[in-house]
Amino acid sequence: MQHDLSPRSEQYLDKIVSGGLYPSKEAALEAAVEALREKNEDTPYVPDEHMEAVERAIESANAGKSTPMTAADWANLRQRALDVAARKAARGG
Repeated sequence: MQHDLSPRSEQYLDKIVSGGLYPSKEAALEAAVEALREKNEDTPYVPDEHMEAVERAIESANAGKSTPMTAADWANLRQRALDVAARKAARGG
């Protein structure tokens, strides 16, 4: 997969490869991706459908259309969170 980098990033890659820090640009980019993976490992993934539901709920609340959460609402919310966690675990995340 080919990706274009900014001139600044290209220059930096050239500098660290020519300086011997990494044997190639590919190796440096792999190290960068691994560092991002480690940094974001504990960042929870929120599916788009859930973010859309949150946005709708915020809009509704701001419009004065909110209602108190019921026990069934909380149970549904807990189940959705468990479903997301199960899908993530199945993917190896």
